[in-house]
Amino acid sequence: MKYSWVKNVCVIDSIHAFLQYLLLVSEFDANHTFYFWGDGISAEIKRQFDGRYENMKKKEKYSWIKILSDFPFLLKNNIKYWGHDHLPWSKYIIRNHDFELLEDGTLNYSSYPWRFKSSLKRRFFALWEGPLSCLDIPYSGFEKNCVRINLTGLMDSGEVYSSPKTLVNSFQTLWNQSEDSKKHYINKIFGLDNEIFKQLKSKKRILLTQPFSEDGFLTEDEKISVYSKIIEVIGKDVVIKRHPREKTCYENYFPEVSVFDRAIPMQLIMLNGIRFEEAYTIFSSAVLGFPYKIRVGFIGSQISQKLLKRFPAQTYMNFHCSDKNVEMIDIKLEKLCD
Repeated sequence: MKYSWVKNVCVIDSIHAFLQYLLLVSEFDANHTFYFWGDGISAEIKRQFDGRYENMKKKEKYSWIKILSDFPFLLKNNIKYWGHDHLPWSKYIIRNHDFELLEDGTLNYSSYPWRFKSSLKRRFFALWEGPLSCLDIPYSGFEKNCVRINLTGLMDSGEVYSSPKTLVNSFQTLWNQSEDSKKHYINKIFGLDNEIFKQLKSKKRILLTQPFSEDGFLTEDEKISVYSKIIEVIGKDVVIKRHPREKTCYENYFPEVSVFDRAIPMQLIMLNGIRFEEAYTIFSSAVLGFPYKIRVGFIGSQISQKLLKRFPAQTYMNFHCSDKNVEMIDIKLEKLCD
């Protein structure tokens, strides 16, 4: 059979979750996994898994009938499922199978944003869509067929942590438990090499950008305006780390600023011993979980009225970091806010 080699199925759309998956499973399991990926996984990574993944599209309509007809190996009973429960195609791939939830940043630590309240209509759709139909679940991973919630400990969340299904392992812990051969395997997948080490080690400060224009929250010009204000305040002696899903060429807008545009998780950079003294972001969760002392400039959504309206909980005033490694930078917010 064409897909007789498949032992695992992984349904994700972020390199954060992909790194977590590679750290949780063996090299054998990683190589015997069929991946259902969205645009959150870079083309560079996908090329290395040719024939072992399907590129899922957010605007395409999926159903479990279409999925099963295209990928009949999903009818096998000896496959282990991993991934995200909130993607448009997750419910049609995972269906009623037991699965392990992978982390998707801060989403996993707060109330589930896409849930539907129970009604006769929604219960009918739930019968068709299966357990991942977003039917009134309080937190991601609280579906009946989720057998484990894998977290890295990014934030405090009492109710999620109290679930008997929750297992917390930081990236640093999983990395330390990995053999050197596995570390090399992971670095090779993400293209982390000596040239990158040299570029990043020359900088002490990093600015982590986010795909606001790609996700439709800001126009490209509005996004550049926001980051122009930030750079004006913090200075040009900083490296811009472009989010893996961004298409923006920051080099064209900030020719005097160093730009790092490789699709490598910030966590993997840290795990390889690259250290920064300061990290800045609007509200990227990548500034959480540094395994060393660092000063963090968390700016917040109030920098843009559009972002504030869409993300009212992601303001500077609402940000609380329990990480003892993080020292908050007192940024001159009056120069940044709309």
